[in-house]
Amino acid sequence: MPRLILGTLAAAAVATALAGCGSASNASPASAGGSGSSTPPGTSSTAANPGSPGGATGSGGANGGSGNANAGGGANPGRPQCTAGMLDASLTDLGAAAGNRYATLVLTNKSGKHCTTGGWSGLQLAGAGGTVPTKVVREGTPHTITIRNGGHAYERLHWAAVPAGDETGDNCEPVASVLRVIPPNRTEQTDATWKYGPACQHGQIRLTPLTSNPEPR
Repeated sequence: MPRLILGTLAAAAVATALAGCGSASNASPASAGGSGSSTPPGTSSTAANPGSPGGATGSGGANGGSGNANAGGGANPGRPQCTAGMLDASLTDLGAAAGNRYATLVLTNKSGKHCTTGGWSGLQLAGAGGTVPTKVVREGTPHTITIRNGGHAYERLHWAAVPAGDETGDNCEPVASVLRVIPPNRTEQTDATWKYGPACQHGQIRLTPLTSNPEPR
């Protein structure tokens, strides 16, 4: 009889241990390894694109064009991205109001083929003495657009003609003669003639994203 009781107790202990092991094998990977993350290794959970929506600020001339590859569903795989060599840049005066200045940047596709783009161009004012202070403030929501052969894309520029408190002299900033334009997601530039005087407030230019609308808002 004592042997039978001991054998029964040993069998019960083994069954209990096996049940404990079974419950541990059902634990989720996250609970087994601490707090997990769905972001793959080597990537960021936030967009690294300096031109992501939200009105980010940056130096257009230093950082190049800022695009959004996912806007509007992405670029057409059968069409190339628009490069500076495919585009001519020009500026159209939109006038002035209460110390503010406005112009439209027009990019014309001269390549002989349709191309896609989207986001904000990089901008850098320059003159005879070299680059002029330029700080681009990106506004609005970007969309991927197609610039058809011979067609146009537009961006609206808005800057101040009233000096900041620490801007002195005849002009608030050096007067530029050219606006260097870097299309979104590119590094090369195309130039537009600048004839609108200085950009005050340390060269700050507010810029809307590229659109097919000839009157961007």
